[in-house]
Amino acid sequence: MRFLVVGGLSVAVDTGSLFVYHGVLKIVLPVAAGLSFLTSFWVNFGLNRAWSFGSSAQMVPQVGRYFALVLANLTANVVLVSALTWAGTPYLLAKLLVTASLSAVNYLVSKRWIFA
Repeated sequence: MRFLVVGGLSVAVDTGSLFVYHGVLKIVLPVAAGLSFLTSFWVNFGLNRAWSFGSSAQMVPQVGRYFALVLANLTANVVLVSALTWAGTPYLLAKLLVTASLSAVNYLVSKRWIFA
């Protein structure tokens, strides 16, 4: 449940950032999607480490593993949000759909590899 709460907060930060970057600042969508995803990096990592998984393991290796997951997610987010938007899906809805689809995989990877 905590993972879902942290995920929800991260989605809010990510989606709100996307709105600011693309909707307000008019940054091109692929760059804005990447920036918004990276904006939520530290919120998600810190809350998951401390609250969701209660990890006390060394943080540096966890950050490295988490960063690898983020790079995979960043690539998926930029490609899929752009593709869905190109196909006619509103960009904020595309962002939410992509994020929701990656959540289950991220939980398993986080539990078994990052914060183990």
